[in-house]
Amino acid sequence: MLLAVGTVCSHAQTPDPRPEHAVVQADRPPLTPLPADQDWGFLRIRFHLQGDTLGMGVERPGPFRGRRLITASMQYEQLCSRHDKRKDDFEERFPDETGVLFGCSCSVPVCYGGADGTDTRPNAPRFPTTGSSAPAESFSEVEDWSFLRDPSLRIDRYDRLKFIPLNDSGTNYLTFGLENRTEFQYLNNNDWGAGPQNVTGDVLERLMPDIDLRLGDHARVFVTLAFNEFTGKYPRPGIDKDIADGHEGFVEFCSNLHDPHPGWDVIVGRQEVVLGTGRLLDDNEGVNVRSAFDGVRVGYDKPKGRIDLIVVKPVEINPGAWDDAPDPSITLWGLYASNLRWSHRFMSDVYFLDYDAKSAMYGNQSAREQRRTIAGRYFNRLPGESPRAGFDYNVETGFQWGSFGNRSIRAWGAGGNIGWTLPGEVWRARFGLQADAISGDKGQPNTLGTFNALFPRGAYFGPKFALIGPANLLAVQPQFWFHPLQNVTGDICWIWFWRESTKDALYSFENVPLRPANLSDAHYIGSQPNLELRWAIREHFLAALNLAGFVTGTFLQQSPPSKEVVFVNIGLTYRF
Repeated sequence: MLLAVGTVCSHAQTPDPRPEHAVVQADRPPLTPLPADQDWGFLRIRFHLQGDTLGMGVERPGPFRGRRLITASMQYEQLCSRHDKRKDDFEERFPDETGVLFGCSCSVPVCYGGADGTDTRPNAPRFPTTGSSAPAESFSEVEDWSFLRDPSLRIDRYDRLKFIPLNDSGTNYLTFGLENRTEFQYLNNNDWGAGPQNVTGDVLERLMPDIDLRLGDHARVFVTLAFNEFTGKYPRPGIDKDIADGHEGFVEFCSNLHDPHPGWDVIVGRQEVVLGTGRLLDDNEGVNVRSAFDGVRVGYDKPKGRIDLIVVKPVEINPGAWDDAPDPSITLWGLYASNLRWSHRFMSDVYFLDYDAKSAMYGNQSAREQRRTIAGRYFNRLPGESPRAGFDYNVETGFQWGSFGNRSIRAWGAGGNIGWTLPGEVWRARFGLQADAISGDKGQPNTLGTFNALFPRGAYFGPKFALIGPANLLAVQPQFWFHPLQNVTGDICWIWFWRESTKDALYSFENVPLRPANLSDAHYIGSQPNLELRWAIREHFLAALNLAGFVTGTFLQQSPPSKEVVFVNIGLTYRF
């Protein structure tokens, strides 16, 4: 069905006092109706009113299956150039309607949604998913570029690499992708001054080429290589350096690869697993080396929700070349039901995870850890949903039980984020408050109370910098997100940390102790201010600036060293 819309403005010659972005400039061709022989049905049209001017936004189909491209990927100038050759014909056919004013709402920001929370391609800054720190890059493994089968949609210089047909019908095709991220990072007093320090700053380099082979509508093969380099003397194990390895390599069978809700799908091989907002399962985006798992994922996806069965082993990250392998000592399986839509005001995730580690360490005890988690998440905005004015909430609670050697496990965790987004296309802003409570051990000889967050996102607290892991912790975090320009976003937050139990340690990620419990009886750890700015320079380039620090509190001051931390990260990502 073709829908044509026209508007005649009786006051077209009257100067308009409204902002320039509300109208088409006089030296640019208007977004005019198209000749009847053109089929632009691939464009989704979004209308809005600015005063008495009709605004129209145009969206090209996005490549994300399951994580849909939400806002426009074509910039205003590209639209104008497409209509340039139509202008004369339009003026001849509609001489009385040349005063029509359309406000173009096509914008640089591009975001997507899915089971893991929001994200952006490097040609756009992100706007946050409520209650989570969004990953920095998009997920190549869920992109579907089959719409480029139509040559008229190939507007980008790299579209020729995104769709390489292997047969006459174009049902079999190859897609190539590449991500190159370079960051300069300065971290003064890592671990508050304990251990060796990189005092001059370091360069982190990530290069990730990928290839996607589509074999009809039901099968594909996806491979990503990863080259992660670090120039400093003291790389952090597992997150800074991995010279060369296969990051992903899997086969997928699906009811329909081009459907965002395809019904059944099966993925076998090495893959990233991101579920919910990444509190327990994430690809660890943010640090230099991303995480992956070897195993099987079986899913069933419909518009009102998705359920996944996973059976995986985490991939051990080693700094050498081609030496990453699945960890034989850890097995994880579980069921995860996500984005269950009960109403537009209430949605939920519900999940069960079973974690088995043959050897784990808590305090001075080493033993087998068998831990089960049952949890739920409750929210009113889908991950990656376009920001809109109004109230949002995201609450997640979980309980863990099992055994650690001869001790039983009883642990819990809860976190919530509430916020209010102000209206507006530019200078849209969100005020939020996040709070987390995660159990620690109470010192009982027969019970372990320390929560295990399994494989969480790297920037668990704050947008980029992270020293403290999610165990034995209370945290409060006021937040302010702002969108001053169409291609710039910012994030300001300040986090205060306390130990939940004074009888348990302060932990980093993977429950590695940073300070033992017995050096202080204080709860208060300190506070961490954060600032992040993201700028979409051009279509394939994204720049980011992160500033953070840590002001030490009573517990750290009584558990020296306790030097204050300064963190600076400047990054540039190029991706197609």
